[in-house]
Amino acid sequence: MTTKKIIIVAGLIILMAVIGFAILKEGKLSKEQLIEAWILENNLNQYGDPKETVYTGGTPLFNEMTGESIDKYDYISRNHPDRPWLK
Repeated sequence: MTTKKIIIVAGLIILMAVIGFAILKEGKLSKEQLIEAWILENNLNQYGDPKETVYTGGTPLFNEMTGESIDKYDYISRNHPDRPWLK
């Protein structure tokens, strides 16, 4: 093989590896994406609770007594320790 052909083949192999990695990375959903899909599939509210759920202060993410806030996905994970979005 000539040097030019070797360089072309090596370049194609590298390009295929980069494309393959990008495809694999895109195929893997984040925890947040899995939770959002689970919420939609199960007709839940934005916090993973039944649609008719009412919260003091309008959101379960803020504790009015302590002034502390919690991340939405942490809230959902705490309330669903069985992780139904992974099933």
